[in-house]
Amino acid sequence: MSCNRLFRKPTMSCAASQETRGIRRVSEKRHMRTVEFPKKSNKFFSQTIELLRNFDEVDAITLGGSKAFGWGDSASDFDVYVYLNSDLCAEKRRTAFSQTCKQIALDKRHWGAHWDYCVLNDGVPIEFTYMRLNDTQQSLENTLLKHIPWGGYTTCTCYMVFNAKVLYDPKGLYGDMVEQFTMPYPEQLRKNIVNTNRELLHGITPSYFNQIEKAIHRKDFVSVNHRLAAFVQSYFDILFAINRVFQPGEKHLIELCKKLCEWLSTDFETDLQSLFSANGNDETLPILRKILSNLDELITAYL
Repeated sequence: MSCNRLFRKPTMSCAASQETRGIRRVSEKRHMRTVEFPKKSNKFFSQTIELLRNFDEVDAITLGGSKAFGWGDSASDFDVYVYLNSDLCAEKRRTAFSQTCKQIALDKRHWGAHWDYCVLNDGVPIEFTYMRLNDTQQSLENTLLKHIPWGGYTTCTCYMVFNAKVLYDPKGLYGDMVEQFTMPYPEQLRKNIVNTNRELLHGITPSYFNQIEKAIHRKDFVSVNHRLAAFVQSYFDILFAINRVFQPGEKHLIELCKKLCEWLSTDFETDLQSLFSANGNDETLPILRKILSNLDELITAYL
């Protein structure tokens, strides 16, 4: 069987292909003191960013998430990343946000991050995540230089850093970080992501497939859904790595794979739709076996 029959290969121009594969080259705009706000901005958002710029504790501010990456909708919020050189106290933040926001919730620490959630005066939600540049640099080093894979979402930080809209970077520190880690997609990282996540799918004793199989036999549907989510995370990590594309997060992944990836498994979309429709019933395991078989053909052809 030919590769054209096995795998979907969208038509892509050379320019489009190079833009989505590996790491984009850094534009000089990242080092500029004044950066234009995104087109879908509003006055309250712009005013809030201006207020944050006045704090000496802030080294850089970027806009990430769907509004920065181009696939937001009317329900999308602003995802703002604030890079600090020292703690920015809650009192200062509350004073600033009270000028542009009608709802303020500070110092949330769910999912291991420090963030504030606010609603601007026009009703648009805005989320601030507080980070340190050296922590982000360490994460990039672990991924791009040490080639350490995760069980899903391995290159999400890379995608966020290289595709964020820079709103404030007066000393060029954020731009310097991007410049430092600009390189082709590391081949060893690609192999490590594929090999590690393929074992997690079905290749080691406590693999996701084995856990799902046991949960189905026990009729433990909470556990089935929990392990199916982990299976899908690793599955997408493999697909993006094969295509040398950074993992863009957890939303719109089917559409983004079709847009960004040159090579996808046979029946990629229909198999996932069938898997989600099965909802842990007796059809689930045969569908997973088919997904794994098609994925293995893809790995053999392109890794």
